[in-house]
Amino acid sequence: MGSSPILSIIENIEPGVVILNNDLSVSLINRMFLLMFSHFKRERLFDGSVLNFHDDEIRRKISEMLRLTSESKRQIPLSLKILRHDGLDCYFLIKLVPLMEKEMTDEKICVLFYDITPFIITERKLIRIPVTSGDEIHLLNPEEIVYLKADNIYSRVSTDTADYHCDLSLGSLEKRLDKESFYRIHRSYLVNISKVRKVQRDRSECSVEVRGTETRLPISRTKLQDFLIEIGLK
Repeated sequence: MGSSPILSIIENIEPGVVILNNDLSVSLINRMFLLMFSHFKRERLFDGSVLNFHDDEIRRKISEMLRLTSESKRQIPLSLKILRHDGLDCYFLIKLVPLMEKEMTDEKICVLFYDITPFIITERKLIRIPVTSGDEIHLLNPEEIVYLKADNIYSRVSTDTADYHCDLSLGSLEKRLDKESFYRIHRSYLVNISKVRKVQRDRSECSVEVRGTETRLPISRTKLQDFLIEIGLK
């Protein structure tokens, strides 16, 4: 899936806008930002650095994005962030753009927030899988996916043509993908059943081959019988 669908989405979304001062305090915001982040108290938004709004891990990532923006003197490509609010995941595309005043001395940073949550989630199910590859962000259709692999607290998503990084854990993806289409064959692998080409069994291990790749995915012994029933071999 190319980048044009993302651009189409952005063209139809009013972004939340924040202008930051040199000390990372908030200078200006628009009304859409207030609607997006209504849980922030308005008076707190203008009180100190925006880094104080976040925990250590998020603060580190934001600091790095701001550093890159400041040093490069150019806008940073869109990045995908998954934030939790009221116990739910919210998906934002974020762009940082450096600004300068007439004298070219007092630099500020403009932060644009595009809320793409409705394009990804419906009734707590994922209708698109948000993934990244280099500087590109893609929203994959689940049927494009061949298999998913655990990558520490993140995941790797494989299609017929490419591999992608996903900020969601394999466990989170398993819960929110269609259980009739995706099966957890191993603690590290979730496979699209429609892509399974062959099941191999020998004395030492069981595995599946999937369409479009030579990769063999292991099936844990505790999952084997249920998986064979799922695909109609039992």
